[in-house]
Amino acid sequence: MLSTAICCLSLVGCDDFFATDSANVLDEDDYISRESEMYRGFLGIVTRMQEVGDQAIFLTDPRSNYLELTGNAPVALQEIANYAETDGNEYADPEGYYAVIVACNDFIIKMDEFYQRMNGALSDSAKVHIPRLISCALRDKVWAYSMLSRIYGEAYWFDTNITELTPLSDASTFQHLDVKGICDKCISLLDNGIDVCGQHVPADLEMDWTRWVDPVNGNANYSFWKFMTPSWLPLRAELASWRTNYEDAVSAAADWLWVRDNVLSFLNAAIVNHGTDWYSCSMQIILNYPNIFWTEQVGLEQQILGALYYDYQNKQYNRLVQYFCPEYPGSGYYLRPSQSALDTYSESDIRGGQQRLVSNTLGGELAFSKYYYTRLNNQGYLRTKIFEIEPTIPLYRGHDLHFLLAEAENHLGHWDVAGTLLNMGILNRFPGGEMTLPTDSLAGQPVWDPSYSNWFASSGGYGDIGIVGANRGKTYELPTIDDDASAEEKEAFAFSPERIRAYDLALADEYLKEFTGEGKSYSYMVKMAERYDDYRIIFDRVRNKYDAFHAAQVESSLQQHRFIHWGL
Repeated sequence: MLSTAICCLSLVGCDDFFATDSANVLDEDDYISRESEMYRGFLGIVTRMQEVGDQAIFLTDPRSNYLELTGNAPVALQEIANYAETDGNEYADPEGYYAVIVACNDFIIKMDEFYQRMNGALSDSAKVHIPRLISCALRDKVWAYSMLSRIYGEAYWFDTNITELTPLSDASTFQHLDVKGICDKCISLLDNGIDVCGQHVPADLEMDWTRWVDPVNGNANYSFWKFMTPSWLPLRAELASWRTNYEDAVSAAADWLWVRDNVLSFLNAAIVNHGTDWYSCSMQIILNYPNIFWTEQVGLEQQILGALYYDYQNKQYNRLVQYFCPEYPGSGYYLRPSQSALDTYSESDIRGGQQRLVSNTLGGELAFSKYYYTRLNNQGYLRTKIFEIEPTIPLYRGHDLHFLLAEAENHLGHWDVAGTLLNMGILNRFPGGEMTLPTDSLAGQPVWDPSYSNWFASSGGYGDIGIVGANRGKTYELPTIDDDASAEEKEAFAFSPERIRAYDLALADEYLKEFTGEGKSYSYMVKMAERYDDYRIIFDRVRNKYDAFHAAQVESSLQQHRFIHWGL
């Protein structure tokens, strides 16, 4: 029973972040009893996130188009990849995500109890850090619910720290929610924060771990700790993009406008900063792309908006190398790139098989290698001892924002903007050094937001060359309308459901190329299948890696369940 699991998880914490051991239990009555345990308690949440960090990869990516089974794959993983029933499958158990939620609830409640008990007798640093730690815990909770939403399509919401067995039927504790309900709850929490510890705590505060670990010198070696909690913006924007699937047209338009305005504002700040922030994705330097993944901390910080990182020496493990690496002493090699997926990349695409930055031949076997091996500068494996490699797992990165921005522009009717962002970018869309945006309008509003003029990078740095252009990929042929069409014809085209769908599916195809083995691509297809109520959006993109028998099984399964099925 899920309720039993939730109860058992409620008292588990982290004794020391640098020696992860999920068997450590903090006494409920004493936790949190002094300031040092505030930080220990929060890092216990991070431990829970580490433990579930690779689950979405092995649960959902085998169902997407890129990864296929090897002959070594265990039966449970074979069943996942072949779309067999998932209820009861060890890879499909959502318990780990609920463990994160339990840890977050428990931490917030215990922080409030500690604050009230201290009655103001706190150090200056604790007064600063308490709201920041709670804010980070709120976002971790939202992240866990967002994962449950996009993987399972449902979840039980609860805000209490469960300390005794409580049936899921207890409506005073648990609320069963569908995707729309989860998105509503999460967005409300992100927008409004909570009142706790005698103050209002917004959900967008960041913890300055560098100053906490080394308050005198501010050692930059700890700067990457800020990525332990996902950033507010990608969480909020992604949830809004899902929620539009289940809203009326007016509400959906408001969500899309929010996504466009806020993501564009964030990216503009990065681009105006002379391209030093690679959130802009304005120019993909070939040395930088693999460094997003090929690391045990955070390699390209300006691309990461949230990540889970691990350290073998401190007993922090994930299964990426075991499942993907074919060479000794790797002990698994369960999944590899499918040839049908590799065939979708152009020869020049830096993510494709020809460039060997994401996949490579190792030990005579085709391997998905972006997390642990690079051919650049003769570096090879991330560590000499392969079994010690524990790569970072990105949660959000700059590319997420570009996809969300293009998706929002598409649904706002701004097809030219969406296509430009997806394909070759503003510099190539308006060549010749004119650096002038079109003045077209739609429904009384400019199609091109004036702030896109920053994307020419006229004041320095690098201009925008698009999602496809930054990866040297193949552009998409998208429907357009002639400039000499009437205003009525242009408006009808802009909001045509067929046109919007065509652009959405082009984004989906590019998303599959970009987010290989990150636990996200299958869910993106589900988002589109839900939006258009068409399981074939998924089936048409995965069928080529299956033989006829298994393809029929896949189609039959998708007709029943798009989300992963787990009986709650």
